[in-house]
Formats: sequence, structure tokens, C-alpha cells
Amino acid sequence: LMHLLIRNAWSQKPYAIDTLFMYMANMGWNSSMNTAKTVQMLTDIDPDTGEYKIPHIIYVDAFASETVAYADLILPDTTYLERFDCISLLDRPISTAEGPADAIRQPVLTPDRDVRPFQDVLIDLGARLQLPEFVNDDGSARYTDYPDYIMNRQSAPGVGSLAGWRGRQGDEHGRGEPNQDQIKAYIANQCHWEHTLPESWQFFKHANRDYLEYAQQMGWLANSDRIVMQLYCETLQRFRLSAMGHGTVKAPAHYRERLKHFFDPLPFWYAPLEEQQTSAHEFPLHAITQRPMAMYHSWGSQNAWLRQIHGWNRLYIHADVAAEHDLADDDWAWLESHNGRIHAQIRTMSGCNRNTVWTWNAIGKRQGAWNLSADAEESQKGMLLNDLINDLLPDGRFGNADPITGQAAWFDLRVRISKAEAPGTGLQDTHAAGGVTLPGLEPRPDMLRFGEQFLPDADFRKRSRS
Repeated sequence: LMHLLIRNAWSQKPYAIDTLFMYMANMGWNSSMNTAKTVQMLTDIDPDTGEYKIPHIIYVDAFASETVAYADLILPDTTYLERFDCISLLDRPISTAEGPADAIRQPVLTPDRDVRPFQDVLIDLGARLQLPEFVNDDGSARYTDYPDYIMNRQSAPGVGSLAGWRGRQGDEHGRGEPNQDQIKAYIANQCHWEHTLPESWQFFKHANRDYLEYAQQMGWLANSDRIVMQLYCETLQRFRLSAMGHGTVKAPAHYRERLKHFFDPLPFWYAPLEEQQTSAHEFPLHAITQRPMAMYHSWGSQNAWLRQIHGWNRLYIHADVAAEHDLADDDWAWLESHNGRIHAQIRTMSGCNRNTVWTWNAIGKRQGAWNLSADAEESQKGMLLNDLINDLLPDGRFGNADPITGQAAWFDLRVRISKAEAPGTGLQDTHAAGGVTLPGLEPRPDMLRFGEQFLPDADFRKRSRS
């Protein structure tokens, strides 16, 4: 439940914390729902203590993103062009149905500033804290840096981060002893390894004996037993029975009705939870957002050539819906939900569901962030749907997420659209009406002022996070 991380820290659930440590994405902006409220949570004061509700924030970023401005300690990172990365079989590999594959990234640029890849920093911190995974028996550091970790760390005997060129001689694949030249072997093979399975292994993998034995040998499965597909899910039923009063462990009272209804051991359809709690008449359209591949998580998004591809984004709507609202390409429109409204420039199309509007995510930036000029397209024409999406359901009791998987309910949003009277006007009206327009938060000219106290003879004035 990444999207509830900041809210839970702010509301002190399940308990109060001392430090919130966040890495990657852009947690105070495009990786959070209800963006304006999330920003307030980062600066909210506890009236009982006079201190921040989230006492300390540490953030890791390669760029001066919106979230960096709220950190008490900023740890710089390298970009993906300056560090090693591992796209492992243990976590979202590049495999296909035809066979397993994994990969690395290698640095192609040398950093021109005082910075280390954050993976190296984490490994260093682990050793300094004497965490067992990161130190030898004598207390010395087990790994020197991230490439060393990639090659030598094993999650099980013979199973490491990378499957290719294992064994002391580099002639084993899948399972084998660490190979100190493994990274070099990947670089020599265009940074990836793949294995094409025999065609007879590629189908019915859940009951294919040859494939299952191979999967066990590779360390993916504990045994080669056939995997039985079950429509009836006993695990869900156990939760459900606890809500019905059976067993020694009883579900908390305020969860019982929810568990009894949704944790049915057999699949059934139900309308999205937010949709059940909002009016289809008042909000007749659905809205979805998706990340452009060139700007995944906004990581590295300020490369000059990427800005030429995605400096701004449009709200895409079906041509028939546009005609009903007297909208044409490049017109400005209001998009409203039960949670807020945004001001967006539209583009019509016919290749989407008639009652669905959509846009790219992670493009709209806040003025004052990313070292962008005040009139940059990212803050003037770029926008986010995020502020239309609440992180809680309308009843305020539960997270706006699937009750079983916890997956954020980005696709459950209902909205209405209306034409703006004139392009670029009326932005402040939404503040007066209690809504928020993104990008419409006041610019932060002091966003990049951290670190002044470390400069010699600096005229440093302490600035609050807010």
C-alpha cells in the first residue's frame, strides 16, 4: 500500500514513527493520490506537541523533485546512466513465455559531482548498522558495493540476483556458485541473459513435468509437484470464517462485514467500491491515468531529450463526448470528481471507451521544483489526475484500494467534464471554492535552499519545512 505510506505516517497508524525514509518514485507528488492533501500531511503540525506529525523525513532522489523540498535530510542519488542496476529474476525480470531472461544496466557516464549510487549507500549503511546480511562473522563489511552484492549475495544456495554465467568458471546458468566475473560476462553479452525453453516445456507450465523440474532446479519452486488451479480459494475462506466467528482467531469487529462479503472463496463480480459510493448521474465518466514509458516514476524525466517528447500532457476524451460539451482539440476544460477538480487542455480521439477519459501521468510538475523555469510547460500545461483521486474511500474509513489485493484503485475514479470559459483562466477560483487545481499549488522559490548551513560564511536563515 505504497500510496498510503505518507497518510499512515501522518495519522500514526499503526503507531507513531520517528523518521519516514523514502526512496525513488515521487511520493509527495505523482506517486500519491490526493496530492494537495498529501503535501499538507508532510508539513502538518501536531497541536499537542507543536512538532511535525511526521517528525523527520529522509528522502533519496537524483533530482530536486517536489518531494525533496519536504525532507529534513536529502541523500543524493545517481541517474540510471551513472550506476549499475539489476533486473533480476527475483523481481520483475524481462522474461517471456518462451523462457527466462534477466539483465543489468551499466553506467555509461561518470558522475561529475560528489555522489554515490544509492544501492552502494544502502549496503554501506547495512554494514555500519551491523545488520547480519551485510557483515561477515568478524563484523567486517560483506560487500564493497552494489556490483559485488549482485554477484555474491545468494537468496538460497546457488541462487543469486542474476541467473546467467554462474559457477566459478562462469559456465553454469540458473543455479551455481558466485562468479566474480559475472558482471563482465553480462556486459560482453549486451547486458542480458536469456534461455529459450524447449517448445515442449513452454505450454501448460502448471502441469508440465519437464518445466516444473526445470523450475525447481532454477530455484523458482520448492518442489516439482503439479500446481493445481483452484477456483475455490481456501485462504480467503479462512479469513471469512474468522469474520463469521469460527476458529480461535476472530477478525476485528469493524472488519467483519467487509470480510464476509468480499472474501468469498469463489470469484464474483462487484462494482468498484468508490463507484458504489459516488453518483453515476453526477459523475458519468470514468478517468484513468497511466505512466508514459519514457518517464516511469519521473525518474530521469528532466533529460533534455525526454522533455521534448513529454513536456506536457493532454486530457484525452472521446470525440462524441467532446461534441456533447462543445469541446474541440486544445480547448481547456474542468475535470471534477468528488475529491477535487483540475484544469486541463483536451485532445479528442475515437480509440478509447466512449465514457472514459485518460491522460499520461508523472508529467505535471510543481512550479519551483526540478529547477524548471516559472513558465515551463511541465507546470503550465502539464497536469495530474492524482488530486481527483482520494487515498481513502468516500466514507473515509478504508483505503481506496482493492480489499483483497490492496492494489490502488486508480481505475475506479468517476468524473464529470465541463468547458472552461477561456484558456488558462479561473485557476484561483478553484482554491476559493475549496477545490485544488494541479498544477496550481503556490510555487516554492526556496525549494533548492537546503544545505546553506554547511557553506562557509553563509548568511543562513533557518527555514521550516512548510
